[in-house]
Order: sequence, then structure tokens, then C-alpha cells
Amino acid sequence: MKKKNGIHPIITVVAVLLVVAILLYALFGGNRKRDIIGTWVTDTAGIETGFQCGNHGIAATINNATYQYNRWELRRHSLILKGKEFRDRRVYDFSDTLLVKHLSSKQLVVEQQGRTTEYHKIR
Repeated sequence: MKKKNGIHPIITVVAVLLVVAILLYALFGGNRKRDIIGTWVTDTAGIETGFQCGNHGIAATINNATYQYNRWELRRHSLILKGKEFRDRRVYDFSDTLLVKHLSSKQLVVEQQGRTTEYHKIR
């Protein structure tokens, strides 16, 4: 290939592809961790239940005495919540893997074992 205006065509194509990749990442993947941080609730029989995702992977449970989340992480399209389960006078380690169907700054839709739950961010 010949240089055009002093720039090799392959370099131009690579530069354009790099810019497109950066834009796609910014639009669809760059803000996921920032957006997940906050307090997420859903209405369960008239009571707001949910969880809080804090900085550095720290998590907390909202209005659930059986499950106490203490850690969270995002892996691809999954939100993994880890913690302790209090059952039969014993304490068990557990983790919930939630498939993230939609995430915005105010709404989180997840699926777990075929059941879809919609959360909204309150802070």
C-alpha cells in the first residue's frame, strides 16, 4: 500500500478502530462499577428490601435478617453478592449470582434462577 498524505492507510484504519473501541467502552461498559455503587431496593410485600454496594467491594443487606451481604463484585454481566446466611441457629457463608439484564444510574434489573427483579436506586 502507498502512503497517502504521508500517513500509511493501515495506521489510519487502526487509529479509527481504536477510537471506536474507546467510544463503545465509554458508552456501554465504562461506567458499570460506578453505576452499581449505591443503595438498591425493591418492594417485597410492602417492605423495601435490597442491598447496598459500597466502595472497595463492601456490601450490606437492607431489611433481611436471614441474609447479610458483606462483599460484592461485578464479573462481566453478573453481580455477585457474598455474605452470611443465618439459618437453624447456624451461620453459613453464601454467595448470590445475579445476571444483570439492565443497569443505569437509577435502575437495576437482575435475573436469578429464572426470576427477574427490578431495583431502583435510592442513594
